[in-house]
Amino acid sequence: MKHLPTEMANGDQNLEQELSLAFSQEITRAAVASLHPLQEDLAEWLSRLLGVHITNSNFIESLSNGVLPCKLAQLIQSRALEYIQESKKDFKIPTKPIRFRENAPPESFIARDNVATFLSWCREIGLADTCLFETDDLVLQKGPKNVLVCIYELARLGCKYSIEPPALLKLEKEIEKEERNPRAVSAKSASKKPVGKLDRVVQNIAKNCRVDVHRVSEGRYNICGKLVFIRMLRGKHVMVRVGGGWDTLEHFLIRHEPTSYRRVSRHMTTESGEHIPDDYFVIKGKYKSEKS
Repeated sequence: MKHLPTEMANGDQNLEQELSLAFSQEITRAAVASLHPLQEDLAEWLSRLLGVHITNSNFIESLSNGVLPCKLAQLIQSRALEYIQESKKDFKIPTKPIRFRENAPPESFIARDNVATFLSWCREIGLADTCLFETDDLVLQKGPKNVLVCIYELARLGCKYSIEPPALLKLEKEIEKEERNPRAVSAKSASKKPVGKLDRVVQNIAKNCRVDVHRVSEGRYNICGKLVFIRMLRGKHVMVRVGGGWDTLEHFLIRHEPTSYRRVSRHMTTESGEHIPDDYFVIKGKYKSEKS
């Protein structure tokens, strides 16, 4: 059996690495893009709650010196204490003043002290360590996703004390209500073609990602055998309820794509110098064995 020339073997290996790199970059791009709707939602919420101007583009930067997180903590603590006095219920709420420096320069030791104060307060009020972030995640803007998780958890906590939640948390409550009282879906209604803006956008995204998405009922879909809830955030972001959080539909489909393939064009050169086509497919698959 003749071995392929070394040049060809190296070329195949380089091509495989390029394909792997391209796929990794696609995942990374989608992961970064999936944070934008969450940042936009929290930016609007914090702007309204704290009387400041925060946008999607400057969200993490606006919070990075720890001042606004500490002001959020002050507000939640104040509302919580008022709620306890009115309802006469016993909640574990920190009562000592939250002290921070408003003139903290970005990436300074003062900014780190502010963030440390905020994180310490989060632990006191009962947030689990899994919902917190490292100081550098915010001060050096290294972990925006971790910061978003923490702020959303505080927003959930604020709901207990009559603080109006961000839009995504309102959608969560809507889904929780539907889960408690699920709507009956007949075979006839399930077979109807998708209707409405949400359904049209969902099917367009699914088509681009080469994944079959089947509509079960309004806002409920079957993706590769998994039933998920999908909602439209602010009329432009298609979001999937995933576990205890949210993801964009595009990112969700890329990460859960059951199969994908790419055709690679190449040719072989014989000893006589003849070029022979030798295309092949690179296939990525996820398989489940049948349950007995």
